[in-house]
Amino acid sequence: MKVSKVLRRSEGRYWHFCPSCKKYHPLPDTWTFDGDLESPTFTPSFKQYLGKGEISCHYIITKGKIYFCSDSNMDANKIMDMVELPDEDTEWGF
Repeated sequence: MKVSKVLRRSEGRYWHFCPSCKKYHPLPDTWTFDGDLESPTFTPSFKQYLGKGEISCHYIITKGKIYFCSDSNMDANKIMDMVELPDEDTEWGF
């Protein structure tokens, strides 16, 4: 369920759409969340691994901005605004 322009909600987690890899990533309820649905802050950092332990996306979300870490395979050391969720569930993937 869409709860804001940048976050979806499902059982036990929020989801956001990554502007780098163009996929949804989960943000579990066990993480710290400041409660701001439009410009959220989540900790700790998010890491998505490819096969063989290679990091695809590694970033921190602070005040609605995505700070990509230096070991991220995509957009290393860049800062991007969180993007609006795709309009259609075709991008959702599940």
